[in-house]
Amino acid sequence: MKISACSLDCPDSCSFVVETENNKIILKGNPEHPVTNGFICAKGKNLLKRINHPDRITNPLLKRNGSFELISWEKAFRLCADKLNSLDPQEILHVRGYGYRGVLADASNIFFRTLGTLETYGSLCDEAGCEAIVRAFGSLEQNDLSELSNADIIINWGKDLSRSSLHTAAYIKDAIKKDKLVISISPGGDGNEKFSDKIITIRPGTDRFLAAALIKILLESNKISSSLIKKSSGFELFKKLIQTFDLNNLSELCGVDLKTIRELSKIYISNKKVSSLIGWGVQRHTFGSENISYICSLCALSGQMGKSGTGFYYNISSGRNFSSWAATPETKNDNNVLLQKLESELAKREKKVKFIWIDGTNLANQTPNCESTARTLENCEFVVTVDAFMNDTAMRSDLILPCALTMERDEIIGSALHNYVNWSAKVLTPRGSVKSDFEIIKTLAAMVLDKNLIPEAELCFEKALKSSTTLFTFEQLKEKGFAKCDWPSIAYESFNFKSNNGKFTLPKKLSVEESNGKGFNLLSLLRKNYLHSQIPEEHQAGTPELIISPESPNLNDLKEGEKAMLTTKLGSMKIKICFDETIHPDAAIIRRGGWLKHDHSSNKIIEPLITDLGFGTAYYSQKAWLERI
Repeated sequence: MKISACSLDCPDSCSFVVETENNKIILKGNPEHPVTNGFICAKGKNLLKRINHPDRITNPLLKRNGSFELISWEKAFRLCADKLNSLDPQEILHVRGYGYRGVLADASNIFFRTLGTLETYGSLCDEAGCEAIVRAFGSLEQNDLSELSNADIIINWGKDLSRSSLHTAAYIKDAIKKDKLVISISPGGDGNEKFSDKIITIRPGTDRFLAAALIKILLESNKISSSLIKKSSGFELFKKLIQTFDLNNLSELCGVDLKTIRELSKIYISNKKVSSLIGWGVQRHTFGSENISYICSLCALSGQMGKSGTGFYYNISSGRNFSSWAATPETKNDNNVLLQKLESELAKREKKVKFIWIDGTNLANQTPNCESTARTLENCEFVVTVDAFMNDTAMRSDLILPCALTMERDEIIGSALHNYVNWSAKVLTPRGSVKSDFEIIKTLAAMVLDKNLIPEAELCFEKALKSSTTLFTFEQLKEKGFAKCDWPSIAYESFNFKSNNGKFTLPKKLSVEESNGKGFNLLSLLRKNYLHSQIPEEHQAGTPELIISPESPNLNDLKEGEKAMLTTKLGSMKIKICFDETIHPDAAIIRRGGWLKHDHSSNKIIEPLITDLGFGTAYYSQKAWLERI
């Protein structure tokens, strides 16, 4: 038996037990790990299939005359080094994603920043919410996950517990067994009925209006204590802002009736301990940061944070427990290009980008308006992709460098959910001539830099663990497989915030979104079995499903099972209608990650809409409609 850990872009960061039975490798959740607790999700269970898949790329491939052919690592490295040495740093773009996380995963950033090349900014995930919380409270923190057990009532704002964070879902299941009240608020279609005592269906992207309505009731009934008001910044202006909105108007904006709103307000001001979960879709709207800000402000003004069994659970930095293991130069502002609008951003630069290095992301698939991103790669002189499969990005590259996957490399993994770090040991030998991302960068850095800034992996691990929160050694971590970091179990205990004035800052706006066109909000949501675009090609046959309410006013008399064109301002794709009565009539769901190659990618018709903070991607503000074929 060996201990390793998952390095997928998932908050749970599971610890694995890897066993061999009858010459067959068995992967299980580590029963000793307090969060993993002996079970893993479908995505984790599918890792071995991905590792051993026959389509996996196991040797470097170079494109010549439109076709890929095998090339040695020596020639691949020489080719990259010669190009990097011959180009101005302004002609080189590095794109780093989070498809692979860990201490060593930062090597490519360190290398390319040392060269002074261009890099991207902008977030495809959670940055709008993260920045909103930091601005409000001075830091990004949450209670220890175990504190959910101490809640009397749990309010789930938009977290899909059947597909996201299986271990958070376990706490919710346990709460229901103990007769604690669980309420879920979402546009529906998430299967949260089995995790909830009550479902509140909300119009997509309007969480801020529901939270504002609850705050308005608190204000009007004088239920906000003077001590909490003193701990807030901007209270009088905030109060005036809320007073400009009528309760009926807020109810209409979010689509939740007044009776339900009043019942929910009583919960937040009760003497019960209320914990609030916030899903990673709430911020994927044009005013995503406002959605997060208002939910968190509700927790603060109702006193439902800073003590056991309360607080909001959104995100923590998966790297917050690690020190930097190498000196990394700051990126100059003019060296940043906006990820979501790569084609137009590069077109207006004085120097043409001639070399793009991509690692940790399926770039041509994951960005909005991804066909534009795909053209950027196709029109670049030389593109290098570090990946394991011939996906939408790899097939548009000139050189593919095959990388090791989870359990094929040593790594230390942090979590965006809990306070443990995990040792992800190399327990499997990669096929072919596969190398780890770290090996690739270390070798290339030695060929390009006068002084190689990439030390041996063990030294990187030891340096990374010299953090104020890691009260254990590298050897102790390896021996046990995981270790808990030194964080208080209660975030912002007794309302002690990390802001300069020691107060929490209330929102200054409550924005009513202008109509972005006809139709419904297209929600490109998470899959259960595969993360983002890590979907086997054989599972992308047929026509992708669009899940929509039979009560939707946008059906145009289309029936369940019929095929139609899902259309936006950017274009169309063929879909099959699938009904779900739990979905709000103003929304429809398509599962994310399908490949352009198989015409399963909804990102090709999603505009590059940017969130109000953090340069996040407002995927879910995309308006779409249906047309008959």
